Amino acid sequence: MTRPLSGRTALVTGGSRGIGAASAEALAGLGAHVVLTYRTGREAAERVAAACRERAGTAHVLSADLDGAAGADRMLDALEAAVDGVDVVVSNATTAHPRAALAQLETEQLLGKVDADLAVLHRLVRRLTPKMHSRGFGRYVVVSSGHAIGPSAPGMSAYGIGKAALEAMVRYLAAEEGHSGVTVNAVRPGFVRTDTSVGVPEAVRDRMRRAIPAGRLAAADDIAGVVSLLAQPAAGWVNGICLPATGGLNHPVDWPRIVRQEQPGGVS
Repeated sequence: MTRPLSGRTALVTGGSRGIGAASAEALAGLGAHVVLTYRTGREAAERVAAACRERAGTAHVLSADLDGAAGADRMLDALEAAVDGVDVVVSNATTAHPRAALAQLETEQLLGKVDADLAVLHRLVRRLTPKMHSRGFGRYVVVSSGHAIGPSAPGMSAYGIGKAALEAMVRYLAAEEGHSGVTVNAVRPGFVRTDTSVGVPEAVRDRMRRAIPAGRLAAADDIAGVVSLLAQPAAGWVNGICLPATGGLNHPVDWPRIVRQEQPGGVS
């Protein structure tokens, strides 16, 4: 049986863990040759590549520091030397961000975060889209966040504003590229159980869990399923959207209010 991404190449940035790793494995399961990037932790990236191969896909890894132009260019040069074009791009790698309220941030800190997020995606688009045009097919899937559309956890303002800017970029790119067979979409996860969320106290997790209609917190595989859906040829009529992946919990979500609900003196 032919798999929908057989003969296609998929690039997954930040593919060594969490949503990126799960997305890489899901795309391999659809037949794609997967190239996954990592910033640190080559062993973890190699384990993900091995898991991709077990799914009857093929995979290899590239070291990449995408925060700056030089690192991105090195990765893209290595990518172009290794494969003849990329058909699917999952832009998942995130950049460092300051954790502070807006009034406490230096202007340069805020602008630096937004600039870094937009620059990563823009560099990928500039280098990889021409080959997609020549093939008449391309898929960009940007991993966003519920932080993009409203206040959430304290100190996440710069992160959320950067993601909101990415969602705007998705809409513009979709309008500009839709005529060529290239679609550009985003996935907006809610709270996901990954190694970056292990510090959230269990009591808070429990309140979040009960607020979600599905009755549980998302795993990385849940988000990867949505990513792989948008990456397939059959999704060609889906373009320029940001698809919430929340288990039925509508955004925007007032997470601070949910967290306070059962605390003494909290909201009822």
